[in-house]
Amino acid sequence: MSTIVVDGRSYAAGLYWLDRTGPAATARAARRFARPWCVHHAGQTGYAGSVDDDAPEGLPALAPALLESIDGEFWMALIAGEVAPGGKPVGERERYALIKVKDGAVLADGDEVFTKRDTAIEAFGRARALGWELYATPGLLDAGANHNVRELDVSGLPAGPGIALRRAPFTGVRRRHMALALLLPAVLSGGAFAWFDRDTLVSWIVGPEPAAVIAPAAAEPELPISVDSAALIEACRRALIDYPPWLPAWRIEALSCAARFADPELAALRPELAGRAVMLVRWRLAAGHTEPLYRQLAEQHLSRWYAASVVEARAWAVRPLAPVLRIEKRAPPPFLALRRAVDRGLAGARIDYVRGPQGGWTVRIGHSGSLSGLAGRIRGIANAAGLEITRLDRASDGAWRLRGRPMAPEAMTRAAFQAAAAPVPVPESIPPRAPAPNSEQGVSQ
Repeated sequence: MSTIVVDGRSYAAGLYWLDRTGPAATARAARRFARPWCVHHAGQTGYAGSVDDDAPEGLPALAPALLESIDGEFWMALIAGEVAPGGKPVGERERYALIKVKDGAVLADGDEVFTKRDTAIEAFGRARALGWELYATPGLLDAGANHNVRELDVSGLPAGPGIALRRAPFTGVRRRHMALALLLPAVLSGGAFAWFDRDTLVSWIVGPEPAAVIAPAAAEPELPISVDSAALIEACRRALIDYPPWLPAWRIEALSCAARFADPELAALRPELAGRAVMLVRWRLAAGHTEPLYRQLAEQHLSRWYAASVVEARAWAVRPLAPVLRIEKRAPPPFLALRRAVDRGLAGARIDYVRGPQGGWTVRIGHSGSLSGLAGRIRGIANAAGLEITRLDRASDGAWRLRGRPMAPEAMTRAAFQAAAAPVPVPESIPPRAPAPNSEQGVSQ
């Protein structure tokens, strides 16, 4: 989370947005994301962390302020602001917020903050061709080249207590521990605790919810779900054989296999892929080639993919992978045990362990060889020490960058897990393809 000053008022930006739930589920989400502050707005909850160890309680959130100021169900807004001076040079105080709204709700990761103007405008430009209604603060974009972008007046943005951050339930209870410890013997001896159900106790400790939430009559049991790391690597390897991404005159800008697809722009076009395992590739046409001819070749090659687009000198395509989720039956092992297993099982590889600002570890692995045989090595580490690979990226030199973490199972109902584990149905518009040869000959990984 970041603080951005817009028209002289401070707002919180960079929140993570989910559907609104009851106090207990909100507390679980806040602990899982290590974001102990939240704001409720309509049917959503935005989660935020602290800024430089300062408590952001009472700070209004920018995204709901814009929701109350912009009419529309599908829009994107780029806001220019700054941070409080705090001794920083003027050039380092710039902040830019990019807010994306679909069906009247903020996308889960559609609340972004950038420190560089060029980076923010580039992110705005990548998404603008997808049909959003576009807004930007005056002077941020060149009016001549951006005639379809509406100027956004931020002088009247709301900043009331209804959109202010507050402590998520149960994440700030430590200050009350002494009072609860003194009260507990009396409660137990008198039997008064039997008069309180869980929701009443939550309301007594953290205050009532702004709006009543009706719980379902019978909650379906939840299962711990994790990513099968070896299955993700093998599915990526198989996809590269069946759908080779190498195109004449086209340079691969990015190639990744993700366990859970979360690209905000493309997920809006293909919502059925959200949370699925996919391979996503982006290309740029090399200089000196005739665009019409090579665009036609790219369109023909990508017609077998699940979804693709070729626009001028850029192209992208996405392909669902085989399901990679599984029901996890083990408890997460200690981090030191995972680190020893990774260092021993991948000796010679470049391995970095990065601790996030809100806690939690990320494991980054550099692999210079092909994906053949890597799945077996990762399977042994994952089974022994709980390594969870969530993403693979292919670098320009052909090496692979694996991103993982200590096992962190996600709670899912059985119905949700079965839906996520089922193959994505191929649209009828995609023609059937000939069976791929059972060989990796000619495929560079």
